[in-house]
Amino acid sequence: MPDERQAHAPTPLLKTRPATMLTAIGLCAMIIVMQLVPDIRDMTSSRVPATVVAGAR
Repeated sequence: MPDERQAHAPTPLLKTRPATMLTAIGLCAMIIVMQLVPDIRDMTSSRVPATVVAGAR
């Protein structure tokens, strides 16, 4: 007679709720953006407008 019982599914190792996971992802994204903002400001402020360069000649 075959055994027709269902095997127990393994329990997940991490039991995080979706809201917790989304909060963690959002915080990581915010930290990355905060680190990139000074670099973007430096890149835009280091550019000299074309009118200033043309006027200096």
